[in-house]
Amino acid sequence: MNAYSDTSFLFNLYSPQEHTERAAAHFALMKEPLHLTSLNRFELTNAIQLALFRKTILARHAEAALSAIKDDLATGAALLVPCDWAAVHGRAFQIAMQHTGKEGHRGFDILHVATALELGATEFLTFDARQNALAKAVGLKVKP
Repeated sequence: MNAYSDTSFLFNLYSPQEHTERAAAHFALMKEPLHLTSLNRFELTNAIQLALFRKTILARHAEAALSAIKDDLATGAALLVPCDWAAVHGRAFQIAMQHTGKEGHRGFDILHVATALELGATEFLTFDARQNALAKAVGLKVKP
């Protein structure tokens, strides 16, 4: 696995947002399938449903996004990858102890960065400035 995607990247990739064009362009150039963990899939699905509830996306866009995720998983454009969650939680604990007291990171952000590290990713795909800073701080290359 080369790249790990956080929810901000995935939400922009699958739902019309501010950075959708950049996310789609990066995805088109990726040399490997999009790797998703159960955490990615859960948080992305929840983000789509929450946007629908908040009326920040149309119902047809939410349906299209959920359908596109399912299609990408079915065709192999995206892969659901297993993860050792106990190892991720241990790594997340270490990251929290080193960075949260000084930089104020959210738990889910730390879990995504820890997951990327545990899966051996070298790149972290995000549009979130705080996750960008955290990913860089632990040695990941941030894109797009």
